[in-house]
Amino acid sequence: GSPDSGSPSSSPTFWSSGRSMADHAQILRKFQYQLACRSQAPSAHKDEADLSSKQAAEEVWARVTMNRQLLDHLDSWTAKFRNWINDTILVPLVEEMDSVSTQLRRMGCPELQIGEASISSLKQAALVKAPLIPTLNALVQYLDLTPNQEYLVERIRGGCCSSAFQTFPHPLGWILIPAESWDGFSPLFTQILMHVFCTYLDSRLPPHPKYPDGKTFTSQHFIQTPDKPDTSNENVFCIYQSSINPPHYELIYECNVSSLPKGRNNMFHTLLMFLYIIKTKESGMLGRVNLGLSGVNVLWIFGE
Repeated sequence: GSPDSGSPSSSPTFWSSGRSMADHAQILRKFQYQLACRSQAPSAHKDEADLSSKQAAEEVWARVTMNRQLLDHLDSWTAKFRNWINDTILVPLVEEMDSVSTQLRRMGCPELQIGEASISSLKQAALVKAPLIPTLNALVQYLDLTPNQEYLVERIRGGCCSSAFQTFPHPLGWILIPAESWDGFSPLFTQILMHVFCTYLDSRLPPHPKYPDGKTFTSQHFIQTPDKPDTSNENVFCIYQSSINPPHYELIYECNVSSLPKGRNNMFHTLLMFLYIIKTKESGMLGRVNLGLSGVNVLWIFGE
């Protein structure tokens, strides 16, 4: 008969499963969460806040480009970038979690299920079972964010559907219900997205002897408070999380600190500025890796 599709020898590579988007949709339908509601501010107040936020954003973007019309494309860029994260990272990540759990069950390790087992147990299994499940170590990097694995995997599954990417349900950064499972300390969805984005780029950048843990991108381009970036060093180019709860991100480039407006799009817009600088000022290159068509292929979101 044909080889078992879940066996290590025939399992797909981490980021390519050969499935169609229709297959993805069917797999993920059962994981869709409803979005938590948030009260609507009076429209006049909202319009005023939106205008103020747009003006603040224009001032920040003016440091990067003289083209004021650029901001007209920001919503479009954001939507495309969300889709890129969903299709390139989240969908394959959910599939790999399911594939690895299935393989572990077949090996007689039902206690090692993704979302149930502790991160320390999974790290140990990644060492012991590396020859049998070579993708487990890569998967563990994505899960190594919080001890609350059930919460983390629920959030990844819940966010991994196109409908969840249309709106932000919560000003603190994508709390998908059931919100009562949030303990006030676990990372919010914006933080989870930032973590998986950084981890994905870690996997795409070549190994560096200075970063033996494999976090080549994260170590160079992401800093989280209480650590602080060296803003006097013109070579520092990084995303700086200056606030944990609520999450707020800033961009450090050529000794300038760019702080885009607070709110539900702060993380996306900060990452967009990071990528826009790479496209326009770094020839599309992040170190030796091309983020354009021949490499990571994310810069298409900006169009021509």
